[in-house]
Amino acid sequence: MTDRPIRASDKERDSVVEVLRDAYTDGRITLEEFDDRTSAAYASKTWGDLRELTSDLPVEPVLGAGLPQRPPHPRPVAQVMPTVPRQRHDGRNRPLGRLLPVIFAWIMIAAAAGSPDTAAALSVVFICLLACRVGYGGR
Repeated sequence: MTDRPIRASDKERDSVVEVLRDAYTDGRITLEEFDDRTSAAYASKTWGDLRELTSDLPVEPVLGAGLPQRPPHPRPVAQVMPTVPRQRHDGRNRPLGRLLPVIFAWIMIAAAAGSPDTAAALSVVFICLLACRVGYGGR
């Protein structure tokens, strides 16, 4: 709750009168107490005044139900990129995953055999396939 006095609304006064009416019908307060407390409820200015009228009753009135709720501390809004869950693949749907090691082996064989043109061409193909694999999220 708050320490400062908050002005009561007509709806909150009616809520207290309803609690007092229920207390009277349950036999918790007398007719004279009901009349006195009801008059005091309609004359009340703050929530504190209304709470005093029902402090000895088991049911508390609803005060401030129609008020908009404010967050306790304003927090800055973080700009977060939405994350897309990665799907796990079992290897059947990875055509580039099996082709890359084969091309790499051909590059090594061409370089060892003394064929730099073939090794260079295969290196370009290898780099392109590797870039495609990274671009598709590692598939």
